[in-house]
Amino acid sequence: MKTPIHAITMLIILFVFCWLMIERAKADDLFGGPGLFDTPSESGDNTLWKADGSLVIIKNAQESGYVVKDGEVEYYVVPKEGESTFIYDDSLIICANNYCY
Repeated sequence: MKTPIHAITMLIILFVFCWLMIERAKADDLFGGPGLFDTPSESGDNTLWKADGSLVIIKNAQESGYVVKDGEVEYYVVPKEGESTFIYDDSLIICANNYCY
């Protein structure tokens, strides 16, 4: 039969191990860099998945990414000034000179 001091020591070790695992799970990121979905694309070209599983292709944008609006995840696109931005969604959208058609 185990002594009470041995059981208490094992219980303390178990609590410390669990506490360290919980602290590790609260880490900001896994690899020390930005997350996969929390930073906008700065290259001008981006591919985004919509909620229905369809793909949106964005070419030559100043900025694009995801935003949560009224509990729904949507994408946004900021066109480049003075250049054409192409958005291939359900149809082709071309943005130039602050006007999209």
